[in-house]
Amino acid sequence: MINVESGGGKSRLSGMSMALFLALSIVCAAPLLGQVPVPALVGVMLLVCQSTFSWSSLRIMGKIPRLDAAVIVLVSAVTVVEDLAKAVVVGTIASALGFAWKQSTSIFATEKRRSSKSKTYGIKGPLFFGSTQKFNSLFNPKRDPNEVIIDFTESRVLDHSALEAINGLADRYGEIGKKVILRHLSYDCAQLLGRLHEGGLPPYEVIDVDPKSDPIYEVAEESRYYKDVPVPKGT
Repeated sequence: MINVESGGGKSRLSGMSMALFLALSIVCAAPLLGQVPVPALVGVMLLVCQSTFSWSSLRIMGKIPRLDAAVIVLVSAVTVVEDLAKAVVVGTIASALGFAWKQSTSIFATEKRRSSKSKTYGIKGPLFFGSTQKFNSLFNPKRDPNEVIIDFTESRVLDHSALEAINGLADRYGEIGKKVILRHLSYDCAQLLGRLHEGGLPPYEVIDVDPKSDPIYEVAEESRYYKDVPVPKGT
């Protein structure tokens, strides 16, 4: 970057020459470079920072999501205090946690009451370990009618915690004598839900199978649960 910014060198020969002279300086002139005062090196580093930093990026800080801005500030601070390698690790972890939190709050349900005896919940958003609590809060077993339909057309069941949440919700309805019908689950998801209950699903938890419209995807689950379960491969 310094070679291009200050010297205008943009050819392959320029980059090769810079790399060669830098290597020779470190290998052959190390004792001489060791005599350079540290304050002088500080000045050089400040010049490097000033030349390589993208100052135009400061203008977009107010336009990007707050999470992204926070990660940028965090990575910059860790780079200054520690080093770039640690900053990359911290930034990756922070981004992953932020993504999980954002996805955990994005799940919601649309309600549609067909009659006084039936009600449909249309789930939208991914169902995984981070969104199970929000998922459970979407339902009201005591006030709902005797038959509740949960439609997963616009959702996806991702892991074991999601399976437990579905079965746990059905148990809450079953305890008060109400039935839950699960629609548009993937084949392997339906099989795994049955395996979580000894002896198969209870009578109040019904999976409505429709091969023409049911999605095909795999659940992130331990391999032992897939034993003897034919799982179709999606594209």
